Amino acid sequence: MTPGQRVRVKTASNLARRKDAAAGETATVLCCYTVRGRSNERIDVKYASQAVLWGVSADEFEPVEGADLPIAS
Repeated sequence: MTPGQRVRVKTASNLARRKDAAAGETATVLCCYTVRGRSNERIDVKYASQAVLWGVSADEFEPVEGADLPIAS
């Protein structure tokens, strides 16, 4: 994943099972990184509602295609 990329929570992910997860909403990737000692990539994402998720596994998200989507700022 890359900063600025549009993503949404995968329906089969652990994050989608949480009540407070924004199911179906798209978000913008703020940054991507790997934490020492962990094998998977982590991302910070921001939703249009200004909610931010920090340090979530990139495996929980899928890319969203479409140029007509608003970018969270």
